[in-house]
Amino acid sequence: MSEIISNIINFVRSINPLIGLFIMFFIGLYIFWKEAVRSRKNNSSVFDAFIVSIIVGVFIGRVVYIILNWSDFSSYIWYWLPYERYGDQIYLFRLLPWRFFQFWDGQIDILYTFLGVLLSQTLIVVFRKKWRWSEMFSAMYLSNWVMIALTYLFVGVQGKNDIWIKHGIWILIPFVLFLLLQGILVNMYKDKRKEVVRMILHNIFALVAVAIISYVYFSSSPQIVTIVGIVILLVWYIAGIIMNTIDSKKVNNVTIESVSSVRQVSIPEVTKPIRLPR
Repeated sequence: MSEIISNIINFVRSINPLIGLFIMFFIGLYIFWKEAVRSRKNNSSVFDAFIVSIIVGVFIGRVVYIILNWSDFSSYIWYWLPYERYGDQIYLFRLLPWRFFQFWDGQIDILYTFLGVLLSQTLIVVFRKKWRWSEMFSAMYLSNWVMIALTYLFVGVQGKNDIWIKHGIWILIPFVLFLLLQGILVNMYKDKRKEVVRMILHNIFALVAVAIISYVYFSSSPQIVTIVGIVILLVWYIAGIIMNTIDSKKVNNVTIESVSSVRQVSIPEVTKPIRLPR
């Protein structure tokens, strides 16, 4: 068993950080799409919303990282070509300002990356797509939840940081528990009760997710910028849970009556003679 774990760790460490990011984003996209399918959203619209939010999130995470670690970047020389050449060796994006775009080196702020993803998804879903909150809340927080956990695990394994690996496991275990409970409880009910159970379960685990993520960051003596990010994340989750509860109740209280557009014809009307025009 230990040999298998060792082989997995060595394999993860051999993965290029950029490929690792793409794998995590792909897993997040699958969960986002899977949850959105329940509300019968168009696939292209779902992918657009997710991909645009990921681009915005990575950009925000990179900018925040650069600001917090400006002393590391200010020592670089500004060079307006995207490459350097020394003999036969060519180096890409090593000098400023091109180094700002080299996010695949793993130097992005994880909290603000996924906070940017959540906020941009909210803007796209609510204001651009005009979708119901109850339809997309689960898709947004579940996909981000698993991506944060996997990012901690991936960065921890690659950097041989046991604390980050432990934090990633703490965040990931409740997600696995959520999947198991959802598979058991939701299948026990039908019709409206099924959706009510699903809504309650998602709200409970949304609180669990933000509680664990907040604990992980607060346990590592965060800077003031990180504390601000955690507060924004808490506000988003709590507001999201309240809106999800209200919106779900509105949807469940809607009843659709079937009205026939065909007028009922009585028996005497059927027996009347039909006059044809001359």
